[in-house]
Amino acid sequence: MPARRTSLHPHLAVLATAIAIALPRPAAAQSTTVPDTGRVRIVSIPGSLPQARNAAVILPTGYHASFRRYPVLYLLHGHDGGHRNWLERTNLLEYTAALPLIMVLPDAGNSWYMNSFARPDEKFEDYVGREVPAFIDLNFRTLTFREARYVAGLSMGGYGALKLGMKYPGRFSLAGSFSGALTAATDTAYVTLRDAFGPASNPAREANDLPALARKATAANTTYFYFDTGSADRVLPSNRAFAEALSGRPLAYEYHEVPGNHSWEFWNRRLPVFLALVEERLARLPALEPARPRSPAAPARPVLRRGRTVP
Repeated sequence: MPARRTSLHPHLAVLATAIAIALPRPAAAQSTTVPDTGRVRIVSIPGSLPQARNAAVILPTGYHASFRRYPVLYLLHGHDGGHRNWLERTNLLEYTAALPLIMVLPDAGNSWYMNSFARPDEKFEDYVGREVPAFIDLNFRTLTFREARYVAGLSMGGYGALKLGMKYPGRFSLAGSFSGALTAATDTAYVTLRDAFGPASNPAREANDLPALARKATAANTTYFYFDTGSADRVLPSNRAFAEALSGRPLAYEYHEVPGNHSWEFWNRRLPVFLALVEERLARLPALEPARPRSPAAPARPVLRRGRTVP
């Protein structure tokens, strides 16, 4: 499948110096509590960690009254975040009320979704990329093939989601990032980055650097990559660097630069855009009901054409 782009800034400047990785302090929350609707369960998931961690599982409407199996979207939190963020700070429940989709919000601390250099007993890449899905598949009625499994995240979680899509295309068919810190593996500015990736000379840095992974990728990786960032966001240079690395490779992707900054207002606004991509994939799954009309929350998607950008 040919590479595809939309709303791409014309100047893709790769910055050799380290960028300021955003450690977000959330803007005004949409709500302060998670409503008890019967859709949300908090589960404890063990794995390659010193102790089990909690995750929020959002079930589709009608789950308990059927024997149907469902696709799964994994939503990853950002730095200083946790498994309740997407529920408490966006309109996620409202946006997905009519979708036949299970959503899982795992907790990964400030791990950068890495198998930690500083704490070898904390293998968060293995945990989120392999063990959490295995637990969900065992305990919930899921569709377990890659076309029915998706991952996305914000900031640190955006890096984590695209890394999982890049390294494990056999597990995830769609990977998305909102304001992702996409060159985290080359940055040494923060303690959590050094703990996760090790010193600047550590080979794990190049092995987990998204632009480097993109430059080595082949057409065998059929994961579709979505990523966006605000035009006033400090992670903008890292997103442009990843877009430039992808542009010469045989990978399918779309990249959006739109007005906004590193805030929950931006992520809540962009979430329906990504969910529209998920809806398109749900409609193609043979195990599901006929396609539903798109939610009013999802804005019209731009026309994408090979080899050019369409505003």
